[in-house]
Amino acid sequence: MSLNELITDGKRQMQVCNACRYCEGYCAVWRAIEWRRTFTEYDMAYLANLCHDCKECVFACPFTTPHEFGIHPPKLFSGLREQLYKKYSWPSGLSKAIGNRGSFWTITIVALLLIIAIVAGTNGLPTLLEQHTGKGSFYRVLSEAFLEVTFGAFGIWFVGGWIIGAIRFWRDIRSTTSERVQGIDIRKATTYALRLRYLGNEETEEAFSGHRKWLHHFVFYGFLLDLASTTLAAIYAHIFHIQAPYPFYNPVVILGVLGGIGIIIGTSGLIYIKSRSNDATSSKNAKRSGNAFSISLLTIAVTGMLVLVCRDTAAMGIILSLHLSSVASLFFTAPYTKFVHFVYRFLALVQYAQEERLAESHLTSKVPKGNPKQYRGEFANRG
Repeated sequence: MSLNELITDGKRQMQVCNACRYCEGYCAVWRAIEWRRTFTEYDMAYLANLCHDCKECVFACPFTTPHEFGIHPPKLFSGLREQLYKKYSWPSGLSKAIGNRGSFWTITIVALLLIIAIVAGTNGLPTLLEQHTGKGSFYRVLSEAFLEVTFGAFGIWFVGGWIIGAIRFWRDIRSTTSERVQGIDIRKATTYALRLRYLGNEETEEAFSGHRKWLHHFVFYGFLLDLASTTLAAIYAHIFHIQAPYPFYNPVVILGVLGGIGIIIGTSGLIYIKSRSNDATSSKNAKRSGNAFSISLLTIAVTGMLVLVCRDTAAMGIILSLHLSSVASLFFTAPYTKFVHFVYRFLALVQYAQEERLAESHLTSKVPKGNPKQYRGEFANRG
């Protein structure tokens, strides 16, 4: 379905859900729905990214297929997210070409061939097959200046793409809101995001659903550990002038290994769970793109670990080239793939945290003194 078709059907489904409210209290989505009488296209973008795809509502809903209403919020929202990645991306003209599930491997292969050509043109092709040991051994394959300029440019590209997409998304979901976000809203949203509060609260009929939260934690915190490792390595190289590779007991290596293991465990588990999940409960395109993203992270983590294991062997040059190619591909496709979803979800959580605060403030102002819980459900019931 196109984005417009998904939005139209989404408005219909949300009106039915708001009238039913059987799923009241399941997650943040259902409270956000109850605070609305009608739904705009911007509300649909907000709700789609607020959904954590736990699917609890589907297994509780009396109006899902084969009922004529055909209510299925997780499938609707996952399809919307795929379309919204393209809508908010910049430059948007590249979204169709880069945002498909095969682009990672295509760009990785192209990047690998370019690296091989650069090595052949500068140090000679045999450099890739020679054994390099000691400080600065990585830079005998590709120069430090080349790596800094190339990956610095890729970093600016994907961070810039995230920022532009985030601005576009935030502008839309805030279009009907006049209240200003406060620091407490951001702190609460950060807590929700770090704890994955709205993922896996209950067991559902979906196989292995209870493990998704922990696997997401492995991926997220594994990525943060690898980011910390890379940052620390930059400090060692540019402030203390100590070149890689570093000893196995060095904090750079320890953080990198822990992060790599976390990503390998998390992505492998998520790929396995998706292979066993019911196709009827999610968008096929979203499932494919989610798998493609997990495979790309898994490839980077595995090749990174292989670089560490084989860094004093003749295989290091080829493995390092493959690792750098996969990293370059991930960076280049970042603004167009599921890699951007955590940015939009965090912003949706900020919006939700503000709405939650305002709802509680409104409710508290209506509660007589001495009865702080008397009208706990009043705001939700009135919308």
